[in-house]
Amino acid sequence: MKGKYRAYNIKTIETSSYIEIYQYETPIISKVKENETSKSHLEFLEVENNKKSFEEMNASEQAESLSRKQKHYENMRWEIARLVDCNFDSQTKFLTLTFKENEQDIAFTNDEFRKFIQRLNYRLYKTKKATLHYIATWEKQRKRGAIHYHVILFKFPFIKVKELQTIWGHGFVKINKVEVDSLENHGRYLSKYFAKDLDIKEHKKKAFFKSQNLTLPIVKKFSSTNEMDLTNKNVIYTNEYTQKIPIFKAFSDNGSRNIEFEDRTVKYTKIKKD
Repeated sequence: MKGKYRAYNIKTIETSSYIEIYQYETPIISKVKENETSKSHLEFLEVENNKKSFEEMNASEQAESLSRKQKHYENMRWEIARLVDCNFDSQTKFLTLTFKENEQDIAFTNDEFRKFIQRLNYRLYKTKKATLHYIATWEKQRKRGAIHYHVILFKFPFIKVKELQTIWGHGFVKINKVEVDSLENHGRYLSKYFAKDLDIKEHKKKAFFKSQNLTLPIVKKFSSTNEMDLTNKNVIYTNEYTQKIPIFKAFSDNGSRNIEFEDRTVKYTKIKKD
């Protein structure tokens, strides 16, 4: 195999409030990436250019693509919750942007959202350098199909709503301070907006956005013959489940590679930090 690979059977993900532990029955073999610890597990990449577009797929391929990517986006919700937990502060706001016209073209609205972020960044910080801290997604209104945007803004300074609406320039804006009963629930509460309309987001080029200056969860992967010692730890949730892992076999006569699957048991533990 080309490149560097490593095997691990334990993965931990640490945020401001929690430590999550995944213990795998069968080791995972992964390729080592440069600067891996500095990269987020939250990837906002959609269909690669060398793959079929959603419109080019037949019905069965579209169904398979939707099922696969829906699980990806559902998992992404928890990645977003972790990002919120790592970045939440007293200045965090929740912003909704709407269009006065019934805009339904994702390419157009995404471009307008991008330009809004640039204008807002310059208004607040007087620089074209990306300084805003944010996560965002779009949503379609069920009845009209009108697109609007949900944005979580971290370290966000005060700005008058009227001025914010002028900077947006397309319609109504609503901004609120996030009020949740406890700090550790912020991520779970806010991430629910990113799990909406998964069925129609799957084949779009860009469904989620984030700034590149966010604090990321600390992810560690290592091998151990012993289970982790959780004595005196504040364990708030445990679960054991089975996942399918691919087993690659020899190539078939037509040149395609045969793939079979086997079960792997995963033990998940979530610990609340003191």
